[in-house]
Amino acid sequence: MTPSIVNRPCFAFHPHETVEKGFMRILKQMAALAVVVAQPSKGKLSDSVHNTRVLIKRLRALLWFASPTISPSKMNRAKASLQKASHLLATHRDLVVTRSILQMLSRKTSNRTYRKKLIEISNESTDTPATYAKTVQALLQAAAILLETIKTLERHLEKHSHWPTAAKRVSQAFVATKKAGKRALKSHGPAQFHEWRKKTKRLLYLLQLTQIFLDTRTSRLIAKVDEIQAKLGDYHDSVVVQDHFQKNPPDGATPLLIIHSLKLLETRKHHLREEVQTIARQSESI
Repeated sequence: MTPSIVNRPCFAFHPHETVEKGFMRILKQMAALAVVVAQPSKGKLSDSVHNTRVLIKRLRALLWFASPTISPSKMNRAKASLQKASHLLATHRDLVVTRSILQMLSRKTSNRTYRKKLIEISNESTDTPATYAKTVQALLQAAAILLETIKTLERHLEKHSHWPTAAKRVSQAFVATKKAGKRALKSHGPAQFHEWRKKTKRLLYLLQLTQIFLDTRTSRLIAKVDEIQAKLGDYHDSVVVQDHFQKNPPDGATPLLIIHSLKLLETRKHHLREEVQTIARQSESI
């Protein structure tokens, strides 16, 4: 199982396919894939968690796309269910992120003592048999919630015939993303950057979903939006580890090592802010 399994062409409308028909087809394919990715093979638990989380995010984007046909109460219930599924997988995801960031920090420091200690802490940030079992259980629960949400959505949407147009929903998502980006770049606050990241991810999935209905610039825009969300993802990961170091320092981390690591993370965040701002400006000219 590889992370690319949840980025296949099946999550896009087909030529000569109505929005309704394509949407329902994608829901069914997503349900079938949710069963597959929730069964981790040996040594691939992180891939399964990653794939399931991406499916949840893709379903959120689909849910937003179809929201004009969904009552607010049903919409809120579906969103709450998907949020619960995401939370079930958050602990393992944060563990993987922390391990990756610590390895990155070890390569960024010239201090041998700090480098050695960061590598040691990274190696200790692994699943024990008990946490592995808990993660598998959480994964199965998250997949069950995902499947039930899809089935509920299918039952509800089959009763509706008035679907939003692809161009209108993408345009609305683009405006929301642009506004979130301006707020984030103005405030430099982690919460605003996280909101920008979520809006950008949604826009990316909607562009991929509806690209056959859009103009020839779409492929270039998709590439730029993908770059932005990747940088924002790196920024968010840095915030997660920074918060972890401040509130719950790893065992064996000295105060000096923590200060050193926090400085490296702050520098990384600064560079990422500059990079994402440059890419965002480039995307506006497409």
